[in-house]
Order: sequence, then structure tokens, then C-alpha cells
Amino acid sequence: MSTGTIYKIETTAERDKLDVNELASTQLQAEYTSMTILKVNGTAYLLGYIKEIGTTDMYKISEGAPYFDFTKSQLDLGKEWDIVEPFYMANKPHLMCYQSKNGHMYFFPISNKLSSEHPLHFYHTRYPYTTDLYEVKPLVSQGQVFVIGYNQTNGYVNIWTVSATSNSSGDSPPLQVEVIWAHQWAKGWTRFAFFTWGNENFFLKTNTWKPNVNIDHVWDDLSKGTNEVGSHLKLKDDQILNIVRPFEVGPGDPYFLTYLEKTGESNFNKVHGDCLGWTTCATENSVKGAKHIVPYRIGEINYALYVS
Repeated sequence: MSTGTIYKIETTAERDKLDVNELASTQLQAEYTSMTILKVNGTAYLLGYIKEIGTTDMYKISEGAPYFDFTKSQLDLGKEWDIVEPFYMANKPHLMCYQSKNGHMYFFPISNKLSSEHPLHFYHTRYPYTTDLYEVKPLVSQGQVFVIGYNQTNGYVNIWTVSATSNSSGDSPPLQVEVIWAHQWAKGWTRFAFFTWGNENFFLKTNTWKPNVNIDHVWDDLSKGTNEVGSHLKLKDDQILNIVRPFEVGPGDPYFLTYLEKTGESNFNKVHGDCLGWTTCATENSVKGAKHIVPYRIGEINYALYVS
């Protein structure tokens, strides 16, 4: 079992101020190694995955008690995935599962009955390698699904596109993956937080090898990769933060929260329009020792689930 603490995040009449209040506590079935939000057929679910045994649990999300209602599913993702991330293609939800040591990526289509279908398997044994990636994230640019992957040890960073094909062989889904950009950043980047301005992709990242905080932009032409927008930005406790998570408020304004596990301090920050900084809109003494923070939204109200 694990305990989830739900915080409600609301805007106020005062500009650049949020109200953050503890709403409720909830019990989850297990201690999960990965947690994310998956929307299926218009319904939002909390997905919890246990790497060592491959169990995948689903909870239907609601505004009132029990808030996270355990729901039977037929998701069979297998064991030993380090990263489990959702994405959507051709109006259908998918899950990308990634294993660092061998570089395997599996792309599972998900049915409306909450079952996993036969996946597409992808990996690269030559440059650009898919092994030993620290960050792997599916995103969308101009309607094109892509995956960005970063190796924290050597700085290698790649972008792969995920495209639909006219047909497929056997049980494999009609998808294909192609590398479109391969580059090398500095090593040591961590705590990525991806967000959008309009249709443009950006991300905040922190370097703990040579202390730095950046906001980068992903070009619409994915073959150009990324460009640095702001560097050496000032973020409180940037070298010791445990978790950084993005979320959106209102019509899509980008925010991110930062969290210190030891003290429970959470800061809720609004990104400036020039991406050269942010304003802290709330500070909350939240629960200590959280291993996962999952922001989610119901209608116009934002929430964050802290799981310890």
C-alpha cells in the first residue's frame, strides 16, 4: 500500500497568486515505481506501474471521494521498464515503455476496454544509441509525435519521430520510429519539466555537474533539434530539489512545481512569457517523503497527488 495526499490548486483574484490547500488523503494498492495520467475514451485514469513484477494498476479519477477508484484493466506491459509515458496518436492512447540497460522501447496501443494491444518494438544498437537514457519523453510538434531522449552520463540527446504507416505485419501496430536528430549536450542535466506555449514545445532542465538552470525550445522542424532560450536562470534549491513537475493553469499558461523531499516544501511557479524566468505564486509545506508527484486537472481545477 501507499498513501496519496491530494492538493487542490486554485487561481485567485490576485495576479500571480495561487491558493494551494490539502484536500484529502487516499490509499493506493501498492508502492509504484512509475506513475502517470492516462486518458482513455474521455476518462482520466491514474496509472501505477511496478517495475519488479510488471503489475499495472488503474484508478478512475473523480472530483469527490474516493478520488481515485481502483478499476480493473487488462494492461500487460511486462517487467523491468524504467520509464512509462503516455502519448496519443490517431485519436488513440498509447503507452511508451523504456528500459535503460538495453535501450528497448515498446509502444503499446491501449483499447477503450483498458487493455494493452500488441506493441511496436524499437531499439538502436549503433549510434545514435537508445541505451542508458535518463530522460525519455514523447511529445507532439505540429501534429507529429516524437520522442526526445537524453543520456545524463555523456550528454547524447536524440529525437525520434513516431509515425503511422498504411499497414503492418503480424500483430504489430501500424507505427514506425525514425531518428531525425542526434546531438550532444553537456552531461549532468536532470529534472526535466516539459511545457508548451501555444503549439511550441519548451522544457526546463537543471544541471548538477556544472550548476545551471536552462529553458530550451524544440524547433518545429524537428531535424533542427533544440535551442537554448534562457541559461543560468535562478531557481530556488536547484541543486538539491527532488522533484520538478509541470502543469497548466487557465487556458494553458505553463507552471511548474518544485519539491524537497526532506522538508516537504513545494513551490508553485508561473513561467514568464519570454521564458527567461518565473514568478513563485505559492509555497506549501506539503507532506514529507513523497516519491511521486502527479499533477492532474478536472475541468478548470488543478490538483497534485503526492504519493509516499
